[in-house]
Amino acid sequence: MSLAWHPTIPNTFVVGRKDGIVDIYSAHTTSDDYYYGNEGLNFRRVHRLVHSSFPIRALSYSMPDGELLFAGDDDGKLYSYDASMALPSGTSESFNVASPVKLVACALAAHKGWIMNLCAFPDGNKVATCGSDKSVRVWDCGMGLASGTPVHSFDGANEGWVWGVDCSSGAVGSARLKLVSCGNDGSMQVFSCSE
Repeated sequence: MSLAWHPTIPNTFVVGRKDGIVDIYSAHTTSDDYYYGNEGLNFRRVHRLVHSSFPIRALSYSMPDGELLFAGDDDGKLYSYDASMALPSGTSESFNVASPVKLVACALAAHKGWIMNLCAFPDGNKVATCGSDKSVRVWDCGMGLASGTPVHSFDGANEGWVWGVDCSSGAVGSARLKLVSCGNDGSMQVFSCSE
């Protein structure tokens, strides 16, 4: 249903499934215990996260480091996971993708319906979601997510379902940082992300 590449760990990506499971895959160099392979690069599942029984349509790692993983499901729940991959001792080139991935917070009613898409802000402090309830919401990645209260809520942003949302990569806190959404009605909405 959804997928996202890790922003800093090469050949590592996450997949959201129809049954509510979130799987993280990473490159594996041997032919044993691999799930998908092609031309010497094999991927194996390194984590399985089971917190939802609804389809996972939206996934994103936090920017710029990927220390948090966000997942949105068809029940309107927004999950935040600690996905920081610690470096193994004595190395500076590879990551320990086997480090535990733990649930940090969950907004139980992030949307009144399906979470269609989400995106992380470039500063790593916020994440935006959009849904079938015609809204776009901006969340604080810290305790704001756990409280279930968005920083900003743009209800009725589009006439129909809001299918996509993305944040520009402009300077954080500047007027150049924009959020854009697209809806079922064929329109796009642009929001300023400056405080």
